Amino acid sequence: MGSLGEVDLEKLVIDYIESPFIVSDEEKPSRILITLQDVLGTKGEKEKEIEEKIKSFIRRKRLSYKGDDEKKDVMNKIVSKLRSDGYDAFICRTSWDSSFDRLEGSRVFRCTRKYEYMDVTVASDRDGDDLSKRVIIDLDFKSQFELLKQTKDYKDVTEILPTIFVASEVRLKRVVSLVCNEMKKSMKEEGMSRPPWRTKRYMQAKWLSVNRQRVSGSKKGSWSMFDDDGQGGEDVGTTSCGGTGLKTKCCFPIF
Repeated sequence: MGSLGEVDLEKLVIDYIESPFIVSDEEKPSRILITLQDVLGTKGEKEKEIEEKIKSFIRRKRLSYKGDDEKKDVMNKIVSKLRSDGYDAFICRTSWDSSFDRLEGSRVFRCTRKYEYMDVTVASDRDGDDLSKRVIIDLDFKSQFELLKQTKDYKDVTEILPTIFVASEVRLKRVVSLVCNEMKKSMKEEGMSRPPWRTKRYMQAKWLSVNRQRVSGSKKGSWSMFDDDGQGGEDVGTTSCGGTGLKTKCCFPIF
């Protein structure tokens, strides 16, 4: 090639270096994904401390489980460890009635649902604040949002959710709200009708229901019930907010 070819080659190299790097819309992370990443990454000092203790304990003891009974046993061991380290830790059981949801705009069947996770009461992270707050610990957080059919955007959202989630009530509520909004959009795009147990308020009730009891494990198969004041309370399986007080078992598919 002559000198003209060398000039052309040099121009091509300069144009390539100076040209802006363009990312296609498909490769750009969605706004909700960026927001969710920020919320998940914004942890208080107490949340970081408790999360690290739990993960370290699970690794050291090689804890794992299959099924609800083994999961309850693992939660008891974690709670026992946290208490030995001076934390006000309990297994927490929520119960809520899904008989009618006016805010979601649809009537649903009557059903009292229950869910168990762990919580720790800690002092506020803010200086000079004497108030306490709840730190919620869920060993199966990610699985609560699984869908059989999902859009790519929803898959991207759920893939960054942690399996073990440690968060304040405020941060948990924000995460659930963001994920459920994307879930609603995903189900609509996939042509799926959204069942009542996939609504935002219903999902948040798993951890944030006003009808909750602290459960203290003792011997295997034996349970002591505590309310928020540490006093004995009745089994939440017989009580629901605005419900009939009847025990109801429901099995929901993953959709």
